[in-house]
Amino acid sequence: MGGSNAVHFVLVGLHMHRFYVESQCLKKGSCFEMSGKEARHAFFTLRLKINDPVVLFDGNGNEYKGIVASVSRKAGVIEVREALVVPADTTKIVLAAAIPKNSKFDDIVDKATQLGVHAVIPMQTQRMIVSIEPQRAMLKQKRWQRIAVEACKQSGCSYIPRIEPVTYFERVLKNSNSFDLRLIASLRNDARQLKDVIRKSSPQNVIVFIGPEGDFSEEEYRMAQEQGLMGVSLGKNILKCETAVIMTLSVMHYEWKL
Repeated sequence: MGGSNAVHFVLVGLHMHRFYVESQCLKKGSCFEMSGKEARHAFFTLRLKINDPVVLFDGNGNEYKGIVASVSRKAGVIEVREALVVPADTTKIVLAAAIPKNSKFDDIVDKATQLGVHAVIPMQTQRMIVSIEPQRAMLKQKRWQRIAVEACKQSGCSYIPRIEPVTYFERVLKNSNSFDLRLIASLRNDARQLKDVIRKSSPQNVIVFIGPEGDFSEEEYRMAQEQGLMGVSLGKNILKCETAVIMTLSVMHYEWKL
């Protein structure tokens, strides 16, 4: 690498554009041909040129810093200058959230990804305003997975959360026994303060249930209690579900230093 290129690479290292690539075994000095949607974004929308620095990431913790080596009509070649593995968080958080009306779950996926969740489970609950047919649910799952990828590109996250299929509350509850800590956001008077629970625990994996606009039903609360979930309060105000997600994950992120 020549002197001028080296300086350019270092100076803009903190502002390099990020591009998602499926799992690759790349190493320093190797080249990767970027094509398709990511190439169109890089070379036609952003108009990246030869020697511009970029970061490739596979969503599984592998990142590759490099420069644009060449650009053709439909693709570009990235020369890898540094390959690194980003350690995963010591606590894996799974978000099980009811699906709100309109496109608000898009925002939930986006914000949850930025805050480093391991997986997102879109839930159907008894008091949901919307009802999603199976075929439409599959299309939404694919859309939400794409949103998670874009959120990782924007935020610098190295791990793309897995977006699970739309699942009924009862099934998610039955499958939650393997988690070290299981929480459900609650408006009940006997719920413990979220921050107090977080400060007294250091789980390796945790699942948190966030309800719909109409809250969980009495039957759902009863089932959660029977399964051993801990009800946690998010404060005196009644929050929208997307706000509750942001608050809950932010507290976890701060207290566990993720």
